[in-house]
This record gives sequence, C-alpha cells and structure tokens, in this order.
Amino acid sequence: MSNIFKKKGFNLFGINVIILGIVFISSCKENTILPPDLVPPIDNINTFQDTSLTVITNNVYQDSVLTGGLNGTIRISNSSSYYHPLGVISDINFGKMVAGFHTEVLPPNNLFNYKGTAVQVDSIILAIPYRSSFGDTINAVPQKFNVYRSLQSFSRDSAQYETTKDVYTSEVLASQVVNFNTFRTDSPSVGTGKLIPQLRFKLPKWFEDSLQKQIDLGANGAMATNATYNQWWKGFYVAPEDSSIGNTIGYFNTYGTRMYIYYRYTNTSGTQDTTNSIFGFDANNSNRFCHITRNYVGSNAFTYLNTNNPAGDSILYLQSEPGIAALLRFPNLLTIGNHIVNKAELTFNCVEPTNLMSDTLKAGLIPRLQVFQVDANGADKIVSDYATFGTNFVDGRRYQVSFLGMTYIQYRFALTETFQKAISQKNTTFSLKIMGLNAGTPGAFQSKLIGSSSTITSMKPRLNLIYTKIK
Repeated sequence: MSNIFKKKGFNLFGINVIILGIVFISSCKENTILPPDLVPPIDNINTFQDTSLTVITNNVYQDSVLTGGLNGTIRISNSSSYYHPLGVISDINFGKMVAGFHTEVLPPNNLFNYKGTAVQVDSIILAIPYRSSFGDTINAVPQKFNVYRSLQSFSRDSAQYETTKDVYTSEVLASQVVNFNTFRTDSPSVGTGKLIPQLRFKLPKWFEDSLQKQIDLGANGAMATNATYNQWWKGFYVAPEDSSIGNTIGYFNTYGTRMYIYYRYTNTSGTQDTTNSIFGFDANNSNRFCHITRNYVGSNAFTYLNTNNPAGDSILYLQSEPGIAALLRFPNLLTIGNHIVNKAELTFNCVEPTNLMSDTLKAGLIPRLQVFQVDANGADKIVSDYATFGTNFVDGRRYQVSFLGMTYIQYRFALTETFQKAISQKNTTFSLKIMGLNAGTPGAFQSKLIGSSSTITSMKPRLNLIYTKIK
C-alpha cells in the first residue's frame, strides 16, 4: 500500500483498553454525572443553545495499532479476548483488507518426551479456534489459507503493530480451504467427539521427524527449555494464499493455539495404547501478532481520503482501527466567548436509511465509535471525559433514529468537559478524531457517515452546545 495512507505515530490499542475498562467501572461513577434536569433551562438571557457552530470533517488514515508484544503496560499475548484476523475482503466502498497472523506454541514441559515405548506418531495437527467473521457470510468466497514456518524471533517484550511483517519460508507446511458461510457451525470430529469450529492444519512428515530428533537430543536439544524451543522453532505464520480473492475476514483465537500430537505407544503392561500430547500457546512465554494491509485504490473511499478539503468531506468512510478515521475541526468555536458549558453533544448520521444499507450491513456497521483529541503536533490523546464521567456517558454507541419517516443510524458523543477546556483555554488548534473502537477484533466493522460538505444540511455533523454566560 502506498505511503500516502500511512500516518505513523500514536498507538490506539492502549487507549481502547482504558476506554473498555471504564465501561466496567462507569456504573460506579454515575453519581458524578449531572442529571439532565440539572442542566439550566434555555432562557436566552443567561443560558443559550447553539447548534450553528461549524463542524468540519475530513477523512484521514489512522494506523499503528498494537497487535502483538508489549507497548507500555499493554501486552497483547496476555489478552485472551484479543483475536487476530485472517483472510481477504474487497469492498467497493472501503477497498481491500488482507490479513495474516503469527502464532507460537511450546511443549507442555521441559525435556518433553512421549509416553511409553515403541512410539508411532499418527499425525501432528496445528489448531487455531475460530471466533467470528467480518464481511459476507451469506455468499462468502471460499479462501485457501496456508501455514508457514516463521524464521524470525519476535520478542514479546517489544511492540508489533499491524505493519509488522513476519519472515517465513516459501514452503507451505499445510493448507485448508475455508468457506465462511458454514465455517462458524463446522465442528471437526476427533475420535467420538466434536470440536469447536477451528483451523486444523496437518503438519508434514518432515516436521514430525525434525521434532523427534530434538526430543532425542534431550538436554542438548530444543526441548531443554522454552528458550531453546523458541530458538529452534520460532513460530507459525498463517496467511491467505491468494490476496486478490475474498469477501470475508475471519477472526481467530490465537491465544488458544494448540499443536496436537496423536500417537500410539506400548504401555507398562506391554499392550499398545493411543494418546495425544499438546503443545500450546503460553501467555507468559509465547508471542502472537497479525499483519494487516489496506488498499483503497479503486474504492469509493479513495476519492475522499486525505483531501484536506477546507469545507470537509461530504462522506466519512469510518473503519475500526487500523483504517480510516475522521478529523473534526471547529473553526468558530471560540466566537461564543468564555462561558460555562452545560452540555456539548456531537451527533453523526449514516449516509443511507437502514432499508438501503445492505452493502454496509452485510459487512457490519461499527457498534461503537471512539473519540480522541488531537494536539497542535497531530498527536492523539484520550479525552478527559472518559475518565471523569465514564464511557457510557461519553457514549459513541450506534442508535436508530427516525427522520422524515425513515430510520437512520446515528452516533452521539457527550463531551462537555472537553469543549469547556477548549473554550476556557482559548485553544485555537482544537480538533478531535473519531473512528471505530477496536474491542479485540482489529479492522472489523465500517460505517459511512454524512460529512460536513454534504448537501443534506439537516443530516450533517452537528455540535449541540448549551452554555451559561459568566456574569
């Protein structure tokens, strides 16, 4: 993807963890929020309502989402609710997304060995549980996924972003064709039991032989410690074989990656028995991350991206990070003077009524937007309202509203403290940024919103400001 789409810098995942954390504690902070009936009545003498302040909106690209390793106090490998994408999705509105992931396993113990004697390995299966899908799961195009041997070590104490590329062999260890129409209900059979839907790659015979050699070396081989195993086998990389075909992205629980070794052996009674040994992802010693590319060339979004149009863009093509965000500017905010802000609410409307949104609904509308403040140097930071009032107050959730007999999707933000500070501090460079919240599925969901240069005046982004004059 061209560098025109890269805006390297701020990592948003840590902020998302903070935002999501506030969701759980906000119920304990509701008593700090003024009830609506305590907002002074609008009398146009002391208290005023202004919905005429200009909101200018531009599409910008936002990257650098943490997908593995460590950044500050955020460690992806320890987060069991963070899932990694795999596949290809092409969309006329939002362009193409291609995703693959790196994952690792470790032996169940140091100096691992098989049970009994006369061991005969039947198969070795790499399994990664399925979580969810994004895109078309009604008429999904079947996709072929390949697994490769990773050749580079990625420290779990360093940061891996969606731009981090794995280094892997050209040899395909195993492949699996997935049809996301049915994959979410497919339950592989093992013995007499049924498993949850998952990728299952049968690894080649040479891998079995190489593993056996390391086991036979004992303390001088890869099984000696976790470190020696990771040095010998640095992990697996799973990716779509053809990056040009696909209309669905699957999300997989790389935290639950397992490598099953099914084998027969002679037990202490001298009879043959069957069992399996499991190598698994170790949250304290393994790492995992994903690589995501986006390409907007040829899509409807391409025309609206990074235009820097002074009047803003007429359509906002918002995605969950990494992806397209909207930069918001308020050029005449300070014209109202230094007043007490009682309420500051931002509203955004989707482009089409819900009955015309089949293209967007098929892929999945953004469930919740997030908002950041952008400083004079272009760096993003969490708005203070999240910590002061809680996520449920700041909102950003998706709502259905009726307008002229039609049902639309609307998003709202309450940012009273943020706007109060901007006005009181006479912040002439004040701006905000909104995009889809990454709640553990990077790159999922998208929404088209009406922008500031739209001809549909009544549906454009609006700032509803209620303020009281300071006497």
